[in-house]
Amino acid sequence: MADAPAHARVRGLFFQLAEQAVQARSPDLLAVWRAVSGARSRWPFLMYPLRAFLREQAVAAVLLDEEDPGGALGRMWRATPRLSPLIRAEAFMRYLAKREPEEALTWLGQNRRMMVDYGEWRVEMTGPKSALLHFVDEYVWIEHSQVSGLTGTLERCGVSPVVTAELDTPYCGRLVARWE
Repeated sequence: MADAPAHARVRGLFFQLAEQAVQARSPDLLAVWRAVSGARSRWPFLMYPLRAFLREQAVAAVLLDEEDPGGALGRMWRATPRLSPLIRAEAFMRYLAKREPEEALTWLGQNRRMMVDYGEWRVEMTGPKSALLHFVDEYVWIEHSQVSGLTGTLERCGVSPVVTAELDTPYCGRLVARWE
């Protein structure tokens, strides 16, 4: 968390991932999570510090699965297609269901600034059923969160994806996505 720039912000909407996952596990655990992580209510459309987001995600992951917090992050992030910064989640789900994966990936690449105000993403279509999603200065766990978020998004497009991470540094690399 200390590596994340102090100025970096993430849309309040994404804070819901951890809260929803903890609430689903146990309403009693929610109070523990809030006390340990310092979590508080956030407006979905406002931007909040990335460091607070990372802290809340990390605490939730450990509380949800002490043995495999990375797996817990992945399970939380697989739900990202249910979140949308501009429209109701149901409408976004319908939007994805009618799109080719290329369209969904292009949308993600073009609209990153609606979600966060740091780093870069670049989408590169490498074939008719494959793409690379390049990351520069991505502080949200590429190998767990980003892999699962992209997997969930592609699944909502009606394909069977395989997404893997290739890291050049802890915060730079790419996702390799293939689908059938």
